[in-house]
Amino acid sequence: MSPFVPLLVAAASVCTVPAEEKATQLSLPYASFDSRSGPFGWRNLNAAGCADAAVSLLAAYSGANTDRLAGNELREIAFHIGQALAMAGRDREAIKYFENAQDAGASAEWRAYVQATLAFLRRDTTGLAAARETYAAIAPGSMRLRIIDGFVACPGEPYAKAAHCKI
Repeated sequence: MSPFVPLLVAAASVCTVPAEEKATQLSLPYASFDSRSGPFGWRNLNAAGCADAAVSLLAAYSGANTDRLAGNELREIAFHIGQALAMAGRDREAIKYFENAQDAGASAEWRAYVQATLAFLRRDTTGLAAARETYAAIAPGSMRLRIIDGFVACPGEPYAKAAHCKI
């Protein structure tokens, strides 16, 4: 047996959410699900390089809880799916989720943030500058503005790096 097989098995198990854990998470209120710690919270999965597992968990949560989620929560889940994909360098896949994260019911701040993210992923520097200006007028000094400023400062970098260029 190759010495790499145990490493591959270990990596796969890190990315596999046990059925009991998934069931528990699907029953949580949104805030608890979104901030779930431990190895199987979607954020930890994503940080561990398990983008597909994070996306799958987010999509399963959304599907199982659509009737009880508020519009802003559904938008956030779509955004987080896009974010997980973009962090993994899968910008083209991410774009449709970021597009689904905006609608007329969203706040102006949220719409500007999503527009900046979309402009960055599309490499639209004019649109990014306009979204940054709009966002800065709404929420000067916010953490999200620093992320947008990272997009502006590092337009050719991958999402994961650019989002942290100014933080």
